[in-house]
Amino acid sequence: MRVHRIGLAHWRPGARLRSWGVAPLHRNGEQLLVPCGAREALWLGFWQDEEDGPGATVELHDRAHGRAARIVLPPDFQLTALGGAEGAAYPIAPPAAHYELALMANGARCLLTLQLQPPREWAQAAGRAAPAALTGPPPPPPRYG
Repeated sequence: MRVHRIGLAHWRPGARLRSWGVAPLHRNGEQLLVPCGAREALWLGFWQDEEDGPGATVELHDRAHGRAARIVLPPDFQLTALGGAEGAAYPIAPPAAHYELALMANGARCLLTLQLQPPREWAQAAGRAAPAALTGPPPPPPRYG
């Protein structure tokens, strides 16, 4: 799993999102703390080795707002939005701060809390510098070949 950053103004529901940079994580018990500025959104990327078995399921819940998302690996690898009860898509972004993350594979289940924090608060908790604020435009796509 990797958590990726994107400028909130460039987030689009249902789109395959490009990473503007990887967000660092800090583990605090069963919590994963991630810095996320007011003008940022996050998306979660999941990749699975072929020998890991027939697939995995990832669920993300924002219980405070009644929103959730679920993907199955493969074919999915990006969790980019949460769905609301009314059918709208919402970014993984402030002001929502606490998400429940469930990872299920091969009969095992792992439950974690994903907590978004302002970069300054994250730096204090993690004991290291938070990434610089995102500024536009987005970085160019990678060049292959």
